[in-house]
Amino acid sequence: MALRSDREDTSAQERALRAAPDEAAEVLAELAAEARSLAKAYASRSARVPDGAALAGLVDAARRAEEAVDLAAHDLATARGEDA
Repeated sequence: MALRSDREDTSAQERALRAAPDEAAEVLAELAAEARSLAKAYASRSARVPDGAALAGLVDAARRAEEAVDLAAHDLATARGEDA
């Protein structure tokens, strides 16, 4: 389908918006798995203290993934000429 000459091709923004929630879901699944692992380790009071740095890194990654979803939606709306 040909685009009108006054319309921007938004396919890249649409692809980014479709991919962003899936990427965010993957990060959140990793975050949940790490949180469960830490919870089990703390509950068992194992001699080895779990490294919370991995959890902190995943929390940061989840924040970035959430921002990526918002940015992708904003970029698409802007490319379509909508007020975002």
